[in-house]
Amino acid sequence: MDAGRVGQGENLVGMMECVGLKPHDLDFVLISHSHEDHDGGLAELVKSTIINIKAHAIYDLLIRKYADQAPPGYKEQFPAKCWHCAMPESFYSKNCLQYHKVLQDLTIDKIGDGNQKLAAGISSYHLAGHSPDCLAIMLGDEAIVVGDIILPDISPWPTREAMFEDVANVIKPDYIESHAVFGLRRYIKSLKKLAEIAHLHPNILVLPAHRLYYNDQWNGIRLAERVNELLDHHIQRCGAIIEILSNGSGPKTAEDIAREHFEERLLEGFGSFMAANEIISHCELLIYSGDIVSTGSNTYSANGSENFQAYIEALKSDY
Repeated sequence: MDAGRVGQGENLVGMMECVGLKPHDLDFVLISHSHEDHDGGLAELVKSTIINIKAHAIYDLLIRKYADQAPPGYKEQFPAKCWHCAMPESFYSKNCLQYHKVLQDLTIDKIGDGNQKLAAGISSYHLAGHSPDCLAIMLGDEAIVVGDIILPDISPWPTREAMFEDVANVIKPDYIESHAVFGLRRYIKSLKKLAEIAHLHPNILVLPAHRLYYNDQWNGIRLAERVNELLDHHIQRCGAIIEILSNGSGPKTAEDIAREHFEERLLEGFGSFMAANEIISHCELLIYSGDIVSTGSNTYSANGSENFQAYIEALKSDY
């Protein structure tokens, strides 16, 4: 499952060889979602052998190039999964272009929504929100591989529902509403599906993509406990945003809110983009809960209500 960043695919092949395995010994490689730190090394695995690749059906759509639908300029060379990327052309050309060219020619064994059986004792759940194509993988009753859907120590980055518009023509007609696969509302529904799984399997081993071993220690996850922590985190952040909007004079932009909410060290470099994205994803939910209104492009004001906690608690998993 997954192949790491660009350049790590070769390391993965080397580690396999150390234990007597070759890439052709694998029944398939499964990609948890379309972020480069998960499928960047896939191009190197593909060079090693003909290999069966499984991923969600949305992944198969997003790795392709659609020059007639792409944003103007250098992003015509981007696959759809990167149309929202904020990195400059110099970064993309150096780090991403070659691996994207390989992925665009791959044949993907597509996985559908809901709970899908992939092989004996292996099944998938489509749990979007961090990315529209996120998968969690159940290994019998023993373990669940959660990719970036749940992480120890940090909260996964949520997409914005507005990102749907970037790729709507690519993923329609299967998905016609933004909250079906993008945004904080969808991510919270995915967390609640994991809570249901935790109820059925209270002692299941949880395998995240990052930080299982971090800071010189193992960071085990108790699934139900971690889901509740993340839900509380998003409730608290929504409350903090409303407080910031209520205490100021007039509407505030996502960047204004981020500067008041996050520590200065978290806003350095690319962190400022990540922080604003976090704020926008929460503001989208707060608009639907009726607690704030949009007064312009990524600009918001509070209206005096606080329905967000009840709204979040009422969201249900889709299957």
